[in-house]
Amino acid sequence: MAIFSTIGILLLALLGGMPAHALLGVADCRPEQQGQAQLQSLRPGLHTVQGTLAGFDPCQASVRFRLPTGVVRPPLMISLHGGGGINDVLASDQAFFEHGMATLTFDAYEMNRFNGRGSLFWARQVSNEARQRMLLSTAWAAYQWAIQRKDIDTQNIFIFGISNGAAVAANLAAMVDPLHVRGVIAEGITPLGLGLPDQTRVPMLLAFGRLDDFGAADPKMMRWLLSDTCRFNIRFELAPPGTAERCNNTSGPAEMTPNPLAWVDSIKARSAPIEIAYFENMAHNAYFGRLIQQRATWGSGQTLGASLGATPEARAQFFQAMTTFIARQARSP
Repeated sequence: MAIFSTIGILLLALLGGMPAHALLGVADCRPEQQGQAQLQSLRPGLHTVQGTLAGFDPCQASVRFRLPTGVVRPPLMISLHGGGGINDVLASDQAFFEHGMATLTFDAYEMNRFNGRGSLFWARQVSNEARQRMLLSTAWAAYQWAIQRKDIDTQNIFIFGISNGAAVAANLAAMVDPLHVRGVIAEGITPLGLGLPDQTRVPMLLAFGRLDDFGAADPKMMRWLLSDTCRFNIRFELAPPGTAERCNNTSGPAEMTPNPLAWVDSIKARSAPIEIAYFENMAHNAYFGRLIQQRATWGSGQTLGASLGATPEARAQFFQAMTTFIARQARSP
């Protein structure tokens, strides 16, 4: 390595100066891939982003790329965070790593050079479409980086996404090559933002906590029935054709976005298999921590469902369902 020795990198990781990475050399770094976007106010308490969005720089400080010890060319799990940033997926990323998978995750906001904003700002004061555009741009580039690696099984890649990350994962399910990606797990998916694709190419598991009311104005509207007016959707050039083609801020803006179950019904006949699983005693983001049932006020002034977490038993059941799905879809050696 031209700058850091192997020992130096390991010392920095131990001291907390950088994430625990599989070793990357300076030649692996792509600083030009980091974005140049700026926040733009839509109205008080709500923002979008404008400007050049990031691709993927594996050396950016938030990136965690890890290889399990003693496993030759392990399968890879790419995890996509939700509205709050990378902390949304650190615990689940660790669970997949301990399960024997290589893991890759990142913070899309930091990749776009946004620093110093807390998770509540991103989760409650930035639009879904803005968060999803950043996530999709970086996730697509991260996938393309991953399939070039020699230290993972590039024919056994999986994608996990939570919330906004689940919507991005669903769009990626329409974009990736099935020779590389074996399956996609989408937890607490939202249909709002970039919309959902008209067809998927790889098997999907949609997971919902029975107590997941996150983002719903109506206390009786659970996540699998979540919907709102089309004006919250935009058409993004990188995203595959989908619901946002016909339901967006300029086309039928007052109409309603199809909820996740309606979306599945509309595409399942022409898509790879889609499984739907529900888990008792689980709300939004099972790996958030302990189960909290609550409502909260967003920057827009709306009071919405905001229940999070799961009981340990529910989280264990969810993880078992995910690993069963992974085992069923994995390519045999």
